[in-house]
Amino acid sequence: MRISFKNLAVILALSFMCGFVFVNPVPAQQTGDQFQRNFAIQSGGTLVVDNYKGLIRVTGSDSGQVVVNVLKKFEGTDKDKTWWMANTQIHFTNAADRVEVSVEYPSCNCSTTDWDNHESYQASVELTIQVPRKINLQIKGYKPEIDISDTDGDIRVSSYKAPIGIQGTSGGIHVETYKETVRLKNVTIRGTLDVQMAKGEAWVEAKSLGERVNLETEKGTIVLKAPQSAGMALDYSGGRRASFQSDFTIAAETSCSSSVRGTINGGGTQVHLRSEKGSIRLEKL
Repeated sequence: MRISFKNLAVILALSFMCGFVFVNPVPAQQTGDQFQRNFAIQSGGTLVVDNYKGLIRVTGSDSGQVVVNVLKKFEGTDKDKTWWMANTQIHFTNAADRVEVSVEYPSCNCSTTDWDNHESYQASVELTIQVPRKINLQIKGYKPEIDISDTDGDIRVSSYKAPIGIQGTSGGIHVETYKETVRLKNVTIRGTLDVQMAKGEAWVEAKSLGERVNLETEKGTIVLKAPQSAGMALDYSGGRRASFQSDFTIAAETSCSSSVRGTINGGGTQVHLRSEKGSIRLEKL
């Protein structure tokens, strides 16, 4: 493994204690529970989103703008709602080739009477974002629902326990999470597909596999579905309690319970599969 899953959990947890640092933020009209902001961006630019919880939904379109719809959701007393709405801020930064969106949630100082002034409540921010189809994405969130569809560009997602869904996209995909679910459907990989998770379940349905695939889990389940004719150079390694199954015929160079190396359909995409004590399956689409 390139990094231990114990260290991965620590790194991811600590990373969500620190948000993005923005320079020259765009003043935002943030009155009420919801509002919208629009930004022009160059084709092939980058959208960066940081939201600790709630929702991050990004959808590609034929538009030339990034359109951010913000919905603040709150369940609790009117007093706490007024305080939370006023102190939950959405920060924006934009340039010709880059738009950044970051949610800053209020916090209470538990060592003072500040904590006693608020009753129990549930609150989060939902970000529904429309983007030009040709765009690169950098998405970060501790536990929001993350949904990405219909984009053409590289995608990077970093989370601790967010359910992640990516569908109908083209480009490289890098997902790093500790647990929950990862679902990739009808994706076309250009370059690299990289999914690293400690536990949980990942399903990948790929129309093409690109140049390199790297799938790693400690004790979760990963299913990779690829076209019947897909060529692969396979390299699987697993711990004593891990399992590996394949619907594809493998021309094995080496094969044992903990390691399989060989080619599928004459070779092609470099496919690296790693598991400590989980399960990995290769299936035909």
